[in-house]
Amino acid sequence: MLPTLTTKRLVLRPIQSSDAEAIAALGGKDFEVARWLTGCSWPYNEGDAETFVADVMAGNPLEREAAFAMTLGGIFIGMIAIEAPGDLEQEPDCPTLGYWIGRSFQGFGYTSEAAKAVLDWAFAAYDCQAIAARAYEENTASRALLRKQGFRPVGMTERFAKPLDRKVSCVVVRLERDDFEARRVAA
Repeated sequence: MLPTLTTKRLVLRPIQSSDAEAIAALGGKDFEVARWLTGCSWPYNEGDAETFVADVMAGNPLEREAAFAMTLGGIFIGMIAIEAPGDLEQEPDCPTLGYWIGRSFQGFGYTSEAAKAVLDWAFAAYDCQAIAARAYEENTASRALLRKQGFRPVGMTERFAKPLDRKVSCVVVRLERDDFEARRVAA
């Protein structure tokens, strides 16, 4: 049901059961990645990735989570997803962007590249006027990525982060469709 999206360097394809091993290795078992995720268990349990993948694959991506594998030359490097509206209490009508990338692939602009493609797809697929996201207040890299995409702060929230075993403050941001389209035209 999800399309495969291509960018200059990446192929973003629907999550497959064969991705579970890479999801566990690059995301779930690497604390420096997992620490920025609220839903990731810690320590990562055997079978968590397989359960996650099966759950994502079983659901309607437009009603739950549209999860894309970020691949570089056919190698899984991370995930980017759009949660259906309702994920964020502060922005209940907006789909929500989320992402993570393996540490060895960070700093090369892959997530920004993936975000542009997924946002373009999401605005069309959800026919929405805005897309929201949240990032830990202390996650300057993620907040910079969202700002670069045109997201603007609209509030704060708290989420329990399983890997940190505590609540974290998150900045809630919103990207208006008109702003996204204007940036795309300008590029």
